[in-house]
Amino acid sequence: MKASNYVWLVLLLLVVFGGGCADNSFTLIMLPDTQNYADIRLKESDQGLSGDDLRNHFYAQTEWVKDKAEKLNIAMVVHVGDIVQTDYPAEWEIAEEAFQILDESTPYILSVGNHDMGYETISVNPPKYRTAVTRETQINNYFPPSRFNHKPWYGGNFNESSENYYCIFEEADMQFLVISLEFVPRDSVLAWANNVVASHPNHRCIVVTHWYLKADGTRFTKNPYGVKGNNAEQIWGKFVSQHKNIFMVLSGHVLGESRLTSVGAKGNYVHQILADYQGLPNGGNAYLRIIKFIPDKNRIDIRTYSPTRNKYMKNPESQFTLEYPMQ
Repeated sequence: MKASNYVWLVLLLLVVFGGGCADNSFTLIMLPDTQNYADIRLKESDQGLSGDDLRNHFYAQTEWVKDKAEKLNIAMVVHVGDIVQTDYPAEWEIAEEAFQILDESTPYILSVGNHDMGYETISVNPPKYRTAVTRETQINNYFPPSRFNHKPWYGGNFNESSENYYCIFEEADMQFLVISLEFVPRDSVLAWANNVVASHPNHRCIVVTHWYLKADGTRFTKNPYGVKGNNAEQIWGKFVSQHKNIFMVLSGHVLGESRLTSVGAKGNYVHQILADYQGLPNGGNAYLRIIKFIPDKNRIDIRTYSPTRNKYMKNPESQFTLEYPMQ
């Protein structure tokens, strides 16, 4: 066989048996609010309905990621917060079981939402409660830094806690940094985050925080919660806009989908994206975001998919393309 024919045969086999991933594309998976899947106490998502336990939707998401990790070249899973409903141990156990599926296969980063902290009961019948009354959270009991700090992709944390930490990975000859900020981050946290990003000038940075973008595509400017800290507009001004290597912010919290592209202080474009499906049947129908980076085309394709329904959302806010220079 001629050498040239042999090369073409090898390339063809790579495409056929490598799942069609002969390019240098890679994927991030975004998990929007999973609170209802872990809600075994209040069962808010099914009031007046079946009251079924919805945890299998959570498990289906991480099982799907594990199954598709190689085919989609999944670099990391990003959870945007409200992991549980009421910071309840049995709910955190559900979340832990879901992520145990990924512990040995796929890196993941979690963001603390208001439902993951400071729960306070107001009335039992009908059930009413407040969240984020304090910064108390049990995330460190189930996802402590010791769970991650031996991983090559784990970067570090703030104050020995998983309420704020960052991860790194490399794909397509590019270095990436994903940093997770607590709900309504304090000034001390933003100072830490500024230092982390500034000390990684060659890393392309994604910020994950629960409460940031509204359903109308604007940033939050007021804080109605008990914990004190920075609203989204302040996060943008004090942190996100100040670094030329930050190009994306992912958030949840608000039912719906929206996006906003803003220009940072260094002239760079920052894509800010909201996704939250908790108001759909079954607490969200397991919908997640597939964020595919296509370096050769300087493009990011975003799709919204449900592993339990095997169905994509087709509206313009659920599937779209972003421009991002990677060449």
